[in-house]
Amino acid sequence: MSDAVPTDTSSKDDDAQAQQEKNTTREGILVRRGQIWEDLDTRQSKRRVVVESVADGEAQVRDHYGTKHSTLSVSRMHRHSTGFRLVEPGELKYGAPTASSDEKTESR
Repeated sequence: MSDAVPTDTSSKDDDAQAQQEKNTTREGILVRRGQIWEDLDTRQSKRRVVVESVADGEAQVRDHYGTKHSTLSVSRMHRHSTGFRLVEPGELKYGAPTASSDEKTESR
């Protein structure tokens, strides 16, 4: 006879789904490690933070230079005057937004 305890995979799946919902912004963006978010509060002069970890609806972030660490609620991560927006990779490389692949640019 085995002493192994059966695991309930459905409860683990439910926990994982609940975590994912807590870590998703109201705009539907799943917050993940390594993402860069820009503070939209005009008093912060375009401060950017990097997500180091996220759990239970709270993101552990550091400023872009790595000198200051803080906790940021996922509920604040949305486009609002006191919120945050996800920085696109093209903005990091060139410093300005670029047209996405599905947007057509007109050449005249």
